[in-house]
Amino acid sequence: MHQPHSRSAVPPPSHFFRWLTASRLAGASLLLASLGASLAASPHSERGGLHTSPLADQPSTTATVLDPRRSLAITDFATVSTITLRMVMNQLVQQAGNTGFTAEQLFRQLWDTQNPAPGESDLPGGAHCSDQNFTLNGAPYACRPSEGREAILGADSVLDRYNLIGLFNRFDLAPPDGANCGEYRMVFARPPADRNLVIFEAVLPNPRRELGLEGCRPIAQTWAGFSTLTDPIARRGLVRSFFLDASSPGHVPVVHANHYGNNPLGEGQIRTNQFIQQGPPAPWMLREFKLKRQCGPTGCTLRFVPVTVKVNPRGDFFNIFNTSPLAVSFREHFITQVASLAVDDINRFNYEVPDIYNAAQSDAQSFLSSDDYLNEFLFGPPGNRFATAISTELQRIGSSLTPEQVVSRAQVLSCAGCHNRSSFADLGGIIGTFPNIRTSFVHTNEVPDPTAPPDEPRFLISDLQTGTFLPFRQRILGGFLDTSALGALQRDSNGRVPTVVAGQPFHASVSVTNTGTTLWSAANGTHGVSLDGAPNLVLTPGDAILLGQNKTFTVTPTAPLTPGRFSYRWRMQRNGVAFGPELTLTVNVKSPAFASELVEQTLVPAAVAPGETFQFSVRMKNWGTQSWNAQTPVELGSQNPPDNVSWGVARVPLMPYEVVKPGQDATFVFTAVAPSLTGAYPFEWRLVQGNQPFGQSTLPLTITVMPPLSCDGCTFGLDCPDTCPPPIE
Repeated sequence: MHQPHSRSAVPPPSHFFRWLTASRLAGASLLLASLGASLAASPHSERGGLHTSPLADQPSTTATVLDPRRSLAITDFATVSTITLRMVMNQLVQQAGNTGFTAEQLFRQLWDTQNPAPGESDLPGGAHCSDQNFTLNGAPYACRPSEGREAILGADSVLDRYNLIGLFNRFDLAPPDGANCGEYRMVFARPPADRNLVIFEAVLPNPRRELGLEGCRPIAQTWAGFSTLTDPIARRGLVRSFFLDASSPGHVPVVHANHYGNNPLGEGQIRTNQFIQQGPPAPWMLREFKLKRQCGPTGCTLRFVPVTVKVNPRGDFFNIFNTSPLAVSFREHFITQVASLAVDDINRFNYEVPDIYNAAQSDAQSFLSSDDYLNEFLFGPPGNRFATAISTELQRIGSSLTPEQVVSRAQVLSCAGCHNRSSFADLGGIIGTFPNIRTSFVHTNEVPDPTAPPDEPRFLISDLQTGTFLPFRQRILGGFLDTSALGALQRDSNGRVPTVVAGQPFHASVSVTNTGTTLWSAANGTHGVSLDGAPNLVLTPGDAILLGQNKTFTVTPTAPLTPGRFSYRWRMQRNGVAFGPELTLTVNVKSPAFASELVEQTLVPAAVAPGETFQFSVRMKNWGTQSWNAQTPVELGSQNPPDNVSWGVARVPLMPYEVVKPGQDATFVFTAVAPSLTGAYPFEWRLVQGNQPFGQSTLPLTITVMPPLSCDGCTFGLDCPDTCPPPIE
C-alpha cells in the first residue's frame, strides 16, 4: 500500500556523506553541456505533443458531442473482443517477412527477456536481464522469473492467455509539426490471479507529412466519428479495421512492425505492467521495449528489445549524496526544468529527461524504494545545494511551490508515479493533491465497469482517466477538428503607420499568425500574394510555421508617387487557394525633396555603326519639393552602370539659367556617340542630384553596335554608310 511521503529514517552511510568537489561539478557541467543538442529530442511518455497547443483552450462544438468512451478510450466487451493477441502477433510477423520467429515464439521472446541468459533454447539471439550484469543504461534491471515463465513452451498457447481490454486514442501526443499523428494503443491483460499487462503503443505516421498536423485530420475524424455511429456492428468493424487494416490508400494500419520502434527515429514502444506472483512476492514493475528487426548471417528476425522507461530518471539521482558525475549533471539539468514542472495545470506540467538519465524499470509499489523520488530527495539535509537551487529558480519565476512539490511533480510523470505511487501526493498550487487512480496500479482494469450502460458492458478505467486525462484529450481532439485547415490572422502593429518617401523603395514587415492546422512552408506553396503589384510575402526555405506560430515577413515595396496615406494589401495563398482576411500595410507617403517622373523620351535606333551619332531627348517632371537648377546640381546621368561613358557622355546638365520648379518639366537633350567596339550596350538614364540618383529612369533599352555595311549592295540614302559616294546616273 502506498504511504504518504516523509523523510526516511534510514540515513546514508557516514562515508557517503561528502560535499561535491569542484572537479566533480566541473565534470558534471561538461557532461550537461554535451547533452544540449539532445534535449530537444528528449522522449516523452505521456506528455508533450499537443498538450502545450491552444487547442484545448478554445471553445469547441465538436468536443461537447464527443463520447470519450467511444472516441478516446474504447473498452466495451463487444468491440475489444474483435481483436485478439494472436491476430496482432501474426500480423507483425507477416509484415516482417515471415522470417525468424513465429507469432507464438515472438511473444514468448518478449518474456524471455525477463530470464537470465541463455533463456529458452528455441528463442536464440534475444536480450536477457543478465546481459549487462543485471543493468540497463547503467541502472538496475532485475530478472523477473515469474513473468519469465511465460516464455516456456507449454501445452497451451501463451497468446491465448491474454485478452484485449482497451483501445486508446492518443492523438494528443502528435507533435505540433505533425511529424506523426500520435499514438494508438492496445492493452492486453492476463486475467487474475497472475495479473500481467502488455500495452502496444504504436506511433502512427502522418500520411500527408507535407501538410503538417492537417495531414492527420482523416485519422482524427475517424475517431470522432465513433461517437456518433449508432450501429454497434458497424462501429466495431471500423475500429478493427483502423487497427488491423489499411483504412484507405496512403494509410497503414496501426498494427505494423515499424510502428513499435523499428523505424529510424525509434518511435513507438511496448510497455509492460508486471505482477505475476508465481514465485517470491514481487512488486508491480513497469518496463519498456522496442520491436526491432535484427539481421545476421542466418537471416532477419523480429525481436523485443528492452529499453529505458522514458521520463523516469533514476531515483537516486535526486539524492544529494549521490555524487557521481551523472547524478550531479542530472540535478543541474533538473534546475533548467523547474519552470516547466511549475506550470499549474495537472495536464500540462512536464519536463524533459535525456535518455542518459532514465532508469531501466519503474517500481510502482515498494515503499521507500529508489523509485520514490521524494524520499531520495529528503535524504539531503535542509538547505542543501540541490534544494536551494530549486528554491532559487522557483523564486525567479515567481512560483509559490516548494522544492518538495516540484520533485513530487516529477514523480507523477514517472511510470510508477502515474500508476499509484503518487496517489495523494502534494503537488501544490491550484492542483493540490494528485488523485488516487482507484484501480490497483493500472489505468485499465480487467473487471467490469459498474457504471457502464446495461446494453454496452465494458472494462473499468481509472478515475484519473475519466475525471482528468480524458476530458483534456477530448478538448484537444474537438479543438483540432473545429480549427480550419487554412487560416491566417495579422498581428496588431500597435497602430504604427510608418512614413515613407514617394517613389522610393523602403523596408517593411508584416507579421501574421498561422491559425490553421496546415503547416506553412515554401515547399508546400504557402505565400502571401500582393493585390497591388508589390512584392509577394515569401517564406524562406527553412520556415515551418505551425498552428499558433507567427511569421514576420520582410518586404521592400516602392512607395507610390502620390503623397498621402496608402495601404498595401496581400492575401495568403497555398497552391492557388486563398485563405484568411486581407493583410495590410498602411504607410504615410511624403513628397521627397528630389523626385521625378518620366514624361516622354525620343525613339532611338535599335542598331548603330561604331562612332555613329544620334540625338536623344528626354522630358522629366519635377514632383519633389525642391527646385532644380545647374547649381543644385540636378543632371541627367547614365546608368547601368552609373556614370558610364559608353555613349560619349556621363552627365547632361541643365542650362545655367534654367530653373525647374516643382510641377514643371525639364527637357534634357544631347548627342549620343556610339561606342567604337561592336556589341550590345545598355542605354538607360536617370536624374542625379550630386551623387544620388532619384526618380524614374528612362526606359531601359539595349542598342546593338554593328559593323558598318559596305558600299556594295546597299541602298544609297537608306542603309549605306555616309562615306559611300552617290550612284552614277
